[in-house]
Amino acid sequence: MADVALKARLGADKSPVLTYLVPVALQALIAPGRLVWVPLRRRRVQGVVLRVAPAGDEATGLRELDALGDPEGFLTPVGLELAQWVATTYRAPLYDALSLLLPPGVGQEAELTWRATPAGMLVDLGSLPEGERSILYYLRLHGEQRERDLRAALRGTDSELRTLYRALYERGLVASGTAQTPPGARPRTVRFAQLAIAPEQLASTLETLRRAPRQAAVIEWMADQAVALPVSAIYAATGSNAALLRMLEQRGLIALEQREVRRDPLAGDHVMPDQPPVLSPDQRTAYDAIVTALEAPEDAAVFLLHGITGSGKTEVYLRTIARALRLGRQALVLVPEIALTTQLVRRFAARFAGQIAVLHSGLSLGERYDEWRRLRRGEARLAIGSRSAVFAPLPDLGLIVIDEEHELTYKHDAAPRYHARDCALHLATLTKSVVILGSATPAVESYHRSTQGTYRLLELRERVSGLGPNAQARSAPLLLPPVRLIDMRHELQQGNRSIFSRVLQQSLIATLERGEQSILFLNRRGAASFVMCRDCGYVVNCGVCSGPMTLHYEEDPQPSPVNERPSREAVQAGQPASVLICHSCGSRGAVPLVCPKCMSTRIRRFGVGTQRVAEAVAELLPAARVLRWDRDTASGKGAHGRMLDLLLRREVDILVGTQMIAKGLDLPFVALVGVVAADTGLHLPDFRSGERAFQLLTQVAGRAGRRTSGAEVVIQTYNPEHYALLAAQEHDYRAFFLQEIAYRREIGYPPFSRLVRFVYASSGEPAARRAAEQLAERLQNLITSQRLENWSLIGPAPAFIQQIRGRWRWHLIVRIPLTVDARALAWLLDTLGPTQGWSIDVDPVHVL
Repeated sequence: MADVALKARLGADKSPVLTYLVPVALQALIAPGRLVWVPLRRRRVQGVVLRVAPAGDEATGLRELDALGDPEGFLTPVGLELAQWVATTYRAPLYDALSLLLPPGVGQEAELTWRATPAGMLVDLGSLPEGERSILYYLRLHGEQRERDLRAALRGTDSELRTLYRALYERGLVASGTAQTPPGARPRTVRFAQLAIAPEQLASTLETLRRAPRQAAVIEWMADQAVALPVSAIYAATGSNAALLRMLEQRGLIALEQREVRRDPLAGDHVMPDQPPVLSPDQRTAYDAIVTALEAPEDAAVFLLHGITGSGKTEVYLRTIARALRLGRQALVLVPEIALTTQLVRRFAARFAGQIAVLHSGLSLGERYDEWRRLRRGEARLAIGSRSAVFAPLPDLGLIVIDEEHELTYKHDAAPRYHARDCALHLATLTKSVVILGSATPAVESYHRSTQGTYRLLELRERVSGLGPNAQARSAPLLLPPVRLIDMRHELQQGNRSIFSRVLQQSLIATLERGEQSILFLNRRGAASFVMCRDCGYVVNCGVCSGPMTLHYEEDPQPSPVNERPSREAVQAGQPASVLICHSCGSRGAVPLVCPKCMSTRIRRFGVGTQRVAEAVAELLPAARVLRWDRDTASGKGAHGRMLDLLLRREVDILVGTQMIAKGLDLPFVALVGVVAADTGLHLPDFRSGERAFQLLTQVAGRAGRRTSGAEVVIQTYNPEHYALLAAQEHDYRAFFLQEIAYRREIGYPPFSRLVRFVYASSGEPAARRAAEQLAERLQNLITSQRLENWSLIGPAPAFIQQIRGRWRWHLIVRIPLTVDARALAWLLDTLGPTQGWSIDVDPVHVL
């Protein structure tokens, strides 16, 4: 017998586990972790085997497994344990958690099909009603068809067509079946050709082909290459075609074969090998401590590598990974953003050529599938990727590196709502791996654990130049750039209505004159934050969300990233130069010329986004080459790499960007960083808003002065007294932490408790409020009846983003003690009863 977690839903159970008999023919192949096909009612569904046991008396009446699934779909025992932990911890359907560890694109569906029976092939179509006649005629003409194809061809509704299918089926004119959808990814094969004659036979062969000059040309060209070649290369070089190559094959002159070809995401990246630099004393101390743990892997060890920006954390990663590989172990490196992956992969490729597999959503499905298989087979020893890479198949895992471990993007924002950092920590426990949590601004929870001795703290206090093997041969260490807080209230009082303070304007001009690069950071894309009527105060909101629409300039579908602005010719020609976009649901709308409420023409844009900042830079410095780097400009495949190359080749003077540019990028020629509006997000109703602001400002400030002295950072704000900004001004994480941890202790929020957030969305606001109030009452009764000490309920209340895509959102938060583990929490939530319609987020990273 085999217990199988199904990709299906039975009633309230979104991921049922059923028991099946194992056919004799499959008994040698079925094992825990195997992907299989099983019958479920009248369907066939995929499932993953959880347990195999001998068949006993209880096996009577059980159905048999149908078949094996994709042979690549096989989870290791560690993978099974990790998936079950994810399902339990984050209240996720079991199969959804298991699918995180399956090969990309391996999921398939069994679809219902219909075909004409022998009786249906002979019946007089004129004797049938019109609808039945159309279906049977189509099946006679085209053979067996999937329901979806019939629906598209016959243009009927599902209910109407199914009534007709049943009528034909009951009369024996059609029969049903199933067909599997093709997998989303499979190995790529390419046809190759190779000479089948010995070199000494070449002259005589060419002689026999005197009357076939095209064939002779192919043979002669292939002899010059002396290796097997893709037929596409032969076609391009000789002008031949498939028919000509088949003729040569029939004459025994060449051999044709299909070969599997890897889709290499790093193809075309020519990275030169580098020489490891001399380690600084702090780097050496950190390296020695981590290697000691690597060489004695009795239990998982977690190190918090707290290094100021530019202190050489990546070099510590590289050295420790090299040691892990020499010990025969595999390594995993997680990064929070695809933008970081490009530069990090290049640095790692320079040190570990041919040993890297890259996994992130910016790759094609086929590329991810090939990289996954290389890791499973041990052909690649180092995996680098974003959060989903934590589920990569690494049978010999020994080291896990989580770069920028504080980043919120490690939390998956859809079910299963896992946190990649916490998954990696649990994976390390299962595999007895060493974990490095690296950051210049660690998460408050992580740093607190280091003060409690749960994590071992390693600190890098000085910047290093990172320019090669003699990087440390300097008379004095590089200093962090000085930071100036500019009070924009004073700028307004003194008549400056510009986006830029006078200090920032002068610094931009001076940096450009020196031939150095500048970064302008603003965590809002678009041209303006909102559009408002100055007479009545009307704000253009999204029709289906509660937030305002953001003004964007219309751009060419494939713009050049440098100096992007709406063309004057387009504006003069009357083409739309701007559009309103909702950042929550993506809805688009035209910019009104008059106020829809009071018909005033004084309707204007307010606030700024990256597009408006880039426009203002071009007005201030017409000669500057401006690059905008945000989600709008970096959406295509390879966009991050192209933009990075522009910066490194010094083809850009001023970079304007969002938080994408604030994380870990090593830009050696940046001498000025300007934060256009530091107050964005500073006062959000979220307990992490101060931490998030400090981290962003400190990280973006760290992009300046990474190779030379004389850099500076200018932060514009309307709240210069805020503790997060004052700490960022001094690059003082410790001062920030002490104030933040005191605030967290006072309100009893993480790291002094755990949170579980419940969010309900409904098409009507009263229904959402009523559901929230009812759940709050059930939760309070549970806390009281079970005498749960130190449990408390926060809410219910409308969510900060109250409406998204036409659905009203209410939420409530349960605060629970740290001692409540995943299994205890799962039991209590099961005791709570059904929570259909609720989104449950365990350990949320925000409460908006």
